Amino acid sequence: MSDLSWVPGQDAVARDAIEDVRNDNTPTDWMYITYASTTGPDSQKLKFAGSGSGGVAEFKSQLPDDIIAFGIVRVTDKIDDSVTVKFVWVNWLGKKVKTMQKARLSVHLGPVKTFMGQTHQDYTCNTQDELTHEIIMERVMGYSGSGSKVIDSSTGKTTLKSQVGGVGTSSTVTTKKENTEVVSWIPDVPAVIRDVKGDHSPLSWAMITYDNPDSHVLVVHAAGEGEDDNIATLAGLLTPDAVFYCIVRKTEIIDNSVTAKFVYIRWIGENVPRMQKAKLGTHAGDIYNLFAPCHTSLDSPDLHEITDENIMKQIMIASGTFKHVLEGHPQPVQEQRVAQPRAQVQQQAQQAPRPAQQPRQQPSGPVKSESKVIELINESEIRQAIADVRNDASETNWVLVTYDAPQSKTLKLEATGTGNLAELKSHLRQNSVMYGLYRTTEQIDDSVTIKFTYVVWHGEKIHVMQRAKLATHSGAVRDIFLPFHVDVLASSDDELTEEIITKKIKSAAGTAVHVLNL
Repeated sequence: MSDLSWVPGQDAVARDAIEDVRNDNTPTDWMYITYASTTGPDSQKLKFAGSGSGGVAEFKSQLPDDIIAFGIVRVTDKIDDSVTVKFVWVNWLGKKVKTMQKARLSVHLGPVKTFMGQTHQDYTCNTQDELTHEIIMERVMGYSGSGSKVIDSSTGKTTLKSQVGGVGTSSTVTTKKENTEVVSWIPDVPAVIRDVKGDHSPLSWAMITYDNPDSHVLVVHAAGEGEDDNIATLAGLLTPDAVFYCIVRKTEIIDNSVTAKFVYIRWIGENVPRMQKAKLGTHAGDIYNLFAPCHTSLDSPDLHEITDENIMKQIMIASGTFKHVLEGHPQPVQEQRVAQPRAQVQQQAQQAPRPAQQPRQQPSGPVKSESKVIELINESEIRQAIADVRNDASETNWVLVTYDAPQSKTLKLEATGTGNLAELKSHLRQNSVMYGLYRTTEQIDDSVTIKFTYVVWHGEKIHVMQRAKLATHSGAVRDIFLPFHVDVLASSDDELTEEIITKKIKSAAGTAVHVLNL
């Protein structure tokens, strides 16, 4: 179990910096966190280290050889007339990092990666020469299909050139050929994708391919039912000399809520001819849009990655339910992430009994929580209220808890309700700190998925001493409300809206489309 934690208050600062990088309206294009010290107890505590708007060059200038750093870099990739935003996770492992610190890294990587959120590419490096804008863009274009590897006849070196004049790429670009064939598909292709995504059909997976290796026309290769073995069945049909685009439907169970998840898999076999691979870059954007929206995607020529275990891991990472905290708390929901036949899952959802209502007890004094950082008045009442929000059989869709007095560390149940966010907000006070869980839904095609939002309310008029203590409480309170998909920190009415929550959910789930308007 990881013993990783935060320097008090630094997790909130880091989250703000991540939001800035992910916000199209801010110039911030990089941020990173690191350990508070290279030795001693602080060597297992994280802190926010910096952010800026000067791109990869500015970012790497902040990285000495004796530290480990975790960063996010925002770049843009141009496909035809659309400029798409890409996020790259960078793990900097300096050459002079101490052996003991390196040894802990494997345990810390998962929680840190989850904290920083979904990215399009991961990159690990330990020298300044390995961290350049050109190398980052090579990885981005290689994944998105907007570039292809070519040999420079003057140097003999292999470089990545953009097919379409990528934004922010190196100077070695070529324009798109006028006679490039645009990818197309027969009507059965979008129909079978809709069937996989729709509750009306038993299909849980489909494979799309070209009608012949020299063609630009997509056809349905195979499709099937059942979620127990759909990944294994699909993997058995992948061949090293072919290209396949796949959609897979899985289910994720959080308490009594069943959510449908869709995964896009792109398979380019290692024996696919070089000329055919070069053509695929011009098709990638249109094909991805054909399958979108999906919760996560996998681009791999390795059969060892096309497993049910790995697919479910990617789903949980994308939805924020995989190793959700940094402070060593056990993850309470991983064992429930099991794929089941859709009919069986729906039957379970319909038959799921509502938890028995516990009789309301008069507070008999504070009860110590497991973290020993905060205390709960009538803990069973609070946990039952949270369970009601998670229960499909219950109409309760929000819960709020607050402190029993200013500067206190004791929480009590404030209110619950069935009136959605507007009703929750009616209980918020400017002189109080409150924590809540809000249940909402996201619709993808014909499927409705349940989403949970953790709400942290810091009223603008709370006492300065209370504000100072909040950082020490954040991890313990957060643990009470786990698992959830996204969190929102607000101190004013306009910082807590359905629009803000929806945007966060779509970004976390991978169903948001980040396109800049030119």
